Amino acid sequence: MKIYKLSKRPLALIYALLGAILFFIRFALNLVLDLMEKYAHIHSSFADYYVLLPLWVIAALFAVLVLPFYFHKAGYTVSDKEITAQSGLFITSKQFMLTSAVKSVTCILLPLGRLTGMNFIILNALGSRLVIPFLNRRDAEEIMNLVNNSIRSRIEE
Repeated sequence: MKIYKLSKRPLALIYALLGAILFFIRFALNLVLDLMEKYAHIHSSFADYYVLLPLWVIAALFAVLVLPFYFHKAGYTVSDKEITAQSGLFITSKQFMLTSAVKSVTCILLPLGRLTGMNFIILNALGSRLVIPFLNRRDAEEIMNLVNNSIRSRIEE
């Protein structure tokens, strides 16, 4: 049985994406406010206090509390007999899937997945699906091979 943790590289990518979204919102809001000041004579401090401040607070809480706790708590164990997924922030959830129940496995390796850690495994069983996100490439390939070998050995029997 081997324990797999989420790659930390997607966390940096998500932070960059969050910063880009906030920058885009600020830029779009400035354009709208310039038009409002020009035609409706409304000052831009309105946007800073009532629009941008709540967005920055929510983004900061998400970046400082939610994302690091999720990446720290999430983990996966894969063995010949079962696959266990554990995740959650404040309430931890565990999913169990027998390796013998898996009917197919999909490994999604993105072109820059080696650098970004944005690789995913999707395990399909009758009536259920288990997604294992944000793996480094080596772990994703290892899990895929382990599950594929289990499926092949059942077919040969």
